[in-house]
Amino acid sequence: MEYLESMNAHTPQEHRRDSENMALVLRTLYDFPKPIIAAVNGPAIAGGMALATIPDFTLASPEAKFGYTEVRVGFIPAIVASFLIRQVGELRTREMLLSGRILKAQEALQLGLVTQIVEHNDLMPSAQALAQTLLLNSPQAMQAVKRLLAKHSRRRLDEEIEDAIEANAQQRSTEDFKEGVKAFFEHRRADWPSMKSKV
Repeated sequence: MEYLESMNAHTPQEHRRDSENMALVLRTLYDFPKPIIAAVNGPAIAGGMALATIPDFTLASPEAKFGYTEVRVGFIPAIVASFLIRQVGELRTREMLLSGRILKAQEALQLGLVTQIVEHNDLMPSAQALAQTLLLNSPQAMQAVKRLLAKHSRRRLDEEIEDAIEANAQQRSTEDFKEGVKAFFEHRRADWPSMKSKV
């Protein structure tokens, strides 16, 4: 929360550096050579949703919720868009990113963002059991699969993420973003500057 509040004071260079860091985290997760399992038992919102759904396997409890809510505070989920469009297609990506709505675990499963829904008490044991199953596979073969899949999209993903970093950094300098963050902390509806007529 403190970080979000401090963002309005950042310089354009700091916004770009933050965007580059986020892109690096998500790209590292996406390209990681070993299988990654996420276990989600609560809200996975905005960047948290990316961290929860980019892994190779995402287990979720029925109580888990997902959503890219950035537009509600005048921001854009630019970097995650490149990954999301590969997961659910362009139409669903548009709908999710433009609406900023929250998805329940069951809908996330239907969209292919979650691989399995597991009761809350069974979530970690199920994740550990999945890990044990994966240990029976050839590590070299799994790494080769991940390397091949990453290679298929690398060139295009590189270009998309560079565009997204720029869009992310620019959006953080807009008046709508500043107002959105302020409204969020003041627990009120945002009065978007971009909606006001320019004289």
